[in-house]
Amino acid sequence: MQVSSEEEILKVLAREWEITGPPGIIDISDLAVLVPLAPSDTMATLKELFAVGMVDMNELKSSVFLTPEGYAHIKKKTDAAPDN
Repeated sequence: MQVSSEEEILKVLAREWEITGPPGIIDISDLAVLVPLAPSDTMATLKELFAVGMVDMNELKSSVFLTPEGYAHIKKKTDAAPDN
């Protein structure tokens, strides 16, 4: 099963949330390195996630973090996924 670009980003942000605590802030350039997407696809996906309230950004648009809704969404999705 192929993982969507949204899921890829949300998983990385959720992992950061769990390691450093909410809201799991990460620099966008670091995020682009951690996800298997082109930087332009990463930015396009972040814009989509921002539009639906799953992520938020700092004022400079240089860092991104999960909203509580985004965290709940990805945890529900990953907890429901069958283990391989």
